Amino acid sequence: MPKLTQSVVKSLTLAPGESQKFYMDDELTGFGVRVSPTKKVFYLQMRVGHKVMKRRLGEYGIKSVDQARKLALQMKAQLQSGVDPYAAKIKGVTNGTLAELFSEYTKDVEHKENTRISIERAKKKFCDVMGQAFKTKPNGRRFETVELVPVQLASWMKRRYRDITQDEVLARFDAISRMVPARKLGDKPAPITRTANQAFKYLQAAYNYVIRKHGLTKMGFENPVDILKTARRWSRINRRSSFLDTSQPSFVQWWKACEACESRVAGDYILFTLLQGGRSIECATLKWGDIDLKKREVAYWDTKNGLDYVFPLTPLALTILGRRRKEKVNDFVFGYKESKTGRIPCPPQQAIKKIRRACGEHWSMHDLRRTFTTTMTSLNVHAFTIAYLMKHSPTITMTLSYAPPTKEQLLDALMRFEQYVSTRV
Repeated sequence: MPKLTQSVVKSLTLAPGESQKFYMDDELTGFGVRVSPTKKVFYLQMRVGHKVMKRRLGEYGIKSVDQARKLALQMKAQLQSGVDPYAAKIKGVTNGTLAELFSEYTKDVEHKENTRISIERAKKKFCDVMGQAFKTKPNGRRFETVELVPVQLASWMKRRYRDITQDEVLARFDAISRMVPARKLGDKPAPITRTANQAFKYLQAAYNYVIRKHGLTKMGFENPVDILKTARRWSRINRRSSFLDTSQPSFVQWWKACEACESRVAGDYILFTLLQGGRSIECATLKWGDIDLKKREVAYWDTKNGLDYVFPLTPLALTILGRRRKEKVNDFVFGYKESKTGRIPCPPQQAIKKIRRACGEHWSMHDLRRTFTTTMTSLNVHAFTIAYLMKHSPTITMTLSYAPPTKEQLLDALMRFEQYVSTRV
């Protein structure tokens, strides 16, 4: 192979059937270019002691041949003197703290607002944690016979993330998955294993991102959270099934408590979310530009499955929106002056607690979606229509993606739900 020059590298191509090929320079030992179907990349390959080292110099087009050759000479001199600039760069990366790991992950990776909130909550599991936990992991759901002991966990946020070991991950996960929230320290305390799973899933994702971004596997660095799968420690999570039974008197009390809510915007937001069967964050972030009162439609953009939806509005939903329009404070439909975001908090915990006390039911915002689907099913609404109103992914069934419900079908389903609820309250 002759000396690599601009014209020579530009002319290099692959033979039919080849996926890649290396061309080495005959003047500077170890300097070469790898040609693939999509790009050409400069490399330096040399032996240092008993080890063969290969270092990427840059992509042809971004770097010229002369620039790559100059960089190869500099790197060759450094490697021969015992200095590996690549290793120094990796060492600098892995000196980062766990707080910096999360910061890089959330800064570089695009997340929806609810996911960002969940990550912030997950980070609290790796700060100083104090509380009570079961001494041993409960057998099944028989929690009452297990002793509760105080637990105190030190913060990891200022520690170098490369120093956190698999054993430490196992120990912290076991402790957090056995902890009992203060609100459940009653007659039958129970741990919430779902939050432990979620926190460590986000930690695992942050590690995976940084490992792949900086090529840390080349340094022998592995994700310490992966041990949870190997050791079969991930907690088994049963799908939640709680909902408000619209046939019971407690539902009437719940509805009246929403209407009488001290925060009128919170009460309207909760009722509107039920009437639309919507996700709480999607209803909370609605803006007046998403509402067409003349056409009686509401648009949900970029939902969880990445699709956009336009749904009809029923009379009661329109009444709620009319009330919000008169009390408009900003661009948000459920605008809230006291909130940093300018809209109703998601979830509005203060309002939810008051409504729980008023109706005697422990419920959450997501229970409203299960209430919606359960009631729709009892009204014999077609399953495809329910799935579409729930904004579930159309990949569940090809039929749904080919033939989504019409506007008339959606309006009929929503009207049947609203009329049924109205007869109950």
